[in-house]
Amino acid sequence: METLDIIIILIVGLVGYSFAGVAGFGGGIVLMPTLTVLIGPHAALPIICFGSIFATAARAWINRAHIDWKVNFFFLIGAIPLIIIGTKIFVALDQVTIERMLGVFMLLLLASKKLPFANKFRTPLWGFIPVGSVTAFIAGLVGVPGPFSAMFFINYGLQKMAYIGTFAIAMAILRIPQLAVFAWDGFINLQIIYLSIGLGIISIPAAYVGSKLLGKLPDKYFNIFINLILIAFAVFFLVK
Repeated sequence: METLDIIIILIVGLVGYSFAGVAGFGGGIVLMPTLTVLIGPHAALPIICFGSIFATAARAWINRAHIDWKVNFFFLIGAIPLIIIGTKIFVALDQVTIERMLGVFMLLLLASKKLPFANKFRTPLWGFIPVGSVTAFIAGLVGVPGPFSAMFFINYGLQKMAYIGTFAIAMAILRIPQLAVFAWDGFINLQIIYLSIGLGIISIPAAYVGSKLLGKLPDKYFNIFINLILIAFAVFFLVK
């Protein structure tokens, strides 16, 4: 890999993980196209998986005082088995079709908020078990769990720092068994490890930058911001 390629990846990682510090997700979405072009899709997902452990751990630490551990417990009950299954079969499926379906699903999810009952809907605590299962399966298939599950965390009632910290813990733990599957199936080599560590180091100051931006975002604009990001990611999946 050329030195310029490494510099480009690290710069994109800094931007992506700073963004994720505000939205709670999105670092992988920003990195995926760049990594795919420069090193190929088979290396991109393990790197994003490895790097996101650093990034989400940093966001969780910064917002540790606001984490809702009950949500994490129920989420991971459903998530751990499905992340292993989803990751094991992702190489055998048509990734383009899955991404298109995910884009359509997110648009439908956003549109459903306009229905009469949408404003009254709140995610029950036990609901994080199926949310965790679906999120983990999506993460295993396409590597981007954040956009799907973010809305359920917010609809539970988590706001700003509580949402970022709680969501970060869930995503960090989710990536550990996924990374184990990649290692077991021979998807990880020294180049991937070195680049992942570099992105992990970059993600720590990026998480700090994102937290500072989040602190300046008024509560009433936070949900609007998240919805706009979800729309952008849905369009990305559909036109990518």
